[in-house]
Amino acid sequence: MKYSTGKETKRKIIETAFQLMSDKGFDALSIDEIMKHIGRTKGSFYVHFKSKEEMLYELMRTRLDRGYGHMAAEIKEELSLDNCDVRAILEKVTAKIYASLGDDPLTWTATFYQLVIYSRKDETVREWLELNFNQWSEFLHIIVERGQELGQIRSDMDTQTITNLLMGIVLGYEILYMLKPQVDMTEVIKIHDWLFISKPSAE
Repeated sequence: MKYSTGKETKRKIIETAFQLMSDKGFDALSIDEIMKHIGRTKGSFYVHFKSKEEMLYELMRTRLDRGYGHMAAEIKEELSLDNCDVRAILEKVTAKIYASLGDDPLTWTATFYQLVIYSRKDETVREWLELNFNQWSEFLHIIVERGQELGQIRSDMDTQTITNLLMGIVLGYEILYMLKPQVDMTEVIKIHDWLFISKPSAE
């Protein structure tokens, strides 16, 4: 029971910090405020984390991961099929990216961009963000390249430029959503009308 209670306290610390950081940013976030919100003493914070920064690293890994590792193997297997539908695959990836934001995408997006701002001060955060960006860039590059090989994606623009455009549109819509929450972030798939020039053959 004690172990279970400890796990629950740690979960509450992460979740509360996640919520508060979306409004305040990391620098203005205090351990006292977090623990007051969950009804625990400041001392119990240090049972789970050595510092506020260590808590942040746990938060970014558990609450701000876009789920690359959960879908990469599955998608790469689908792309290996001779007659795969690359547009359907890319739309599935886009849907999973937005599903990873959870039930409150506005809070997720705000917290994520607070992390981006803080990364200018913290090398660990910066390296984690760069790793995530590179993983997604390489992943999307593979999808676009496969679409071009099959003649489904336009080839009048190089693969990396298309990859950058796709990533930029997704990230741009997240920022737009913070400013205008009524915007439908899934509109990003409309870029596929420009990107795709043919469907897989019926053979």
